[in-house]
Amino acid sequence: MVSVLYASAAQAVTVDLITNGDFETGDLSGWNSTSSSYAEDFQINNGRFNPRGPTRRVDPISGSYDVMNEQTGYGISTLTQFFTVPDRVISASFNFTYQLVNHYASGFDDPNQQFRVSLIDDAGAVISQIFSTQPGDAAVQGATPLSYDLTSYLQAGVGSTLGIQFDVETSYYYMNASLDDIAMMVETPATVPLPASVWMMLAGLGLFVALGWSRKARNGMDIANCDGPVAA
Repeated sequence: MVSVLYASAAQAVTVDLITNGDFETGDLSGWNSTSSSYAEDFQINNGRFNPRGPTRRVDPISGSYDVMNEQTGYGISTLTQFFTVPDRVISASFNFTYQLVNHYASGFDDPNQQFRVSLIDDAGAVISQIFSTQPGDAAVQGATPLSYDLTSYLQAGVGSTLGIQFDVETSYYYMNASLDDIAMMVETPATVPLPASVWMMLAGLGLFVALGWSRKARNGMDIANCDGPVAA
């Protein structure tokens, strides 16, 4: 019975490993943005951000804020966040919402005019390219929520540091991507404190067992101390 009670105390909880994935802090807390050549870092957008180039102001995907990249010419804009994988992973789901506009007349090109999302290791090496635009995709894409099962990757990396990286590479002409509602939802075992009533039950059960052993021991001593039959 005790083992059953202890087993019932072990439950699973779901935690989000991403910090500030909705950008509602109004800044890039938890994130790191870099850029190369004539690209620029990702910027917080509250609906009044006007990026360089032909893209005009757009409302945040949800809430009061999202982020958007900008550029003045060719280059790569990145947005990255690292996280520590729990020691045990039951399941892992990566979610994000994006919208973008590609102003290059010939559309997307792999990899020179492309939006990419990757799972990376702590050195920045790509473990898996989760998502990328492809030639022939629509040049204008409204708010699009996506979800990916990354259970096998996080189970292979338990206890390690991994990261999510968004890349916007523009080699030919302007392209702007907006991001919001980014989450890495991981289900992991957790020990949940037992209610006081259960602990009282366990204590009572322990006392009952102790009294039973005490009585058994005392009865054994009484039997051992009994005199044998009296000879006639």
